[in-house]
Amino acid sequence: MKPMLEPSPPRDRSLSFFSVNLAGGENCSLPLHFYQSILGGEVVKESFGHAELVLSGNLKLVFSKPTEHCPVRPGTITLEWEKGKENDPIFQRFKPVTTLETKGYHLLEDPWGNWVWVYFFK
Repeated sequence: MKPMLEPSPPRDRSLSFFSVNLAGGENCSLPLHFYQSILGGEVVKESFGHAELVLSGNLKLVFSKPTEHCPVRPGTITLEWEKGKENDPIFQRFKPVTTLETKGYHLLEDPWGNWVWVYFFK
């Protein structure tokens, strides 16, 4: 069976991963600090319409206000957390969507409509 996509030829680093983008609502400072309180990280940009949080390993979370020129949609991220933390107060900040107990996954929704899968590892 032939793979659906052929491997890309080697290229220079002119194309690279930049960020995970999430909806930021009307004031992007709010989700920025919401996620910084949970994940840590460094704020690199902060305004009502656009905010950026850099986590370890240079992973960047970008929060944007939907506008005509920036039609963002809610996104999805996945976090892993130590087993036994299922009742941590952090969960009260999210709306539960569903739980897959046999797999150790919980699907939550943040106040801006972004989905957060949380996987509890042993």
